Amino acid sequence: MNRKKILLSCIFFFLLFPIINSVAFTHVDYIKDGNYVFFLFDLNASENIEFTVTHEDSGNFTLFLFNRRPIESFVKSDKTVNEKIFNRPATVAYSLDDNPYINYTAPQEKVYYIEIILIDGGPDTFTLTCEKDLTRYYLPIIPGFQIEFIILALIFSIGLIGLVLYKKRRIK
Repeated sequence: MNRKKILLSCIFFFLLFPIINSVAFTHVDYIKDGNYVFFLFDLNASENIEFTVTHEDSGNFTLFLFNRRPIESFVKSDKTVNEKIFNRPATVAYSLDDNPYINYTAPQEKVYYIEIILIDGGPDTFTLTCEKDLTRYYLPIIPGFQIEFIILALIFSIGLIGLVLYKKRRIK
């Protein structure tokens, strides 16, 4: 009899707390006019993803999806979007709606990037929702070294070391 009561109370306990299996990502951020935010994520071939951006005030947000790593924001100094962003081969989808929304199915397994830009009407707070976990991505501030500079420095260093070793041998 005692076992039945324990079993019955366990069943009622589990009914009080339903199991919900939903995966979602939500990011809330406050940005000013001309500012942008990047995220990266990976998709398998034929995997679908949806992004929704909502805002609290009267901000004009845009949402871009890239299939290659962005190296610039495409925001001009006057806080407008550079038109080159629309014609880039890496730009696979974009939304200029009041509440930007992108639904994308990946043709191949790859790392993708999204960019959210506040064009005007800010500062404003936006909420990005997605069913997949996203990682914040920051554009590199320091540009990489050019290969010509590296090769030249390497040749100079090897030459200098060779010269020092040659003079040491000559002195002995």
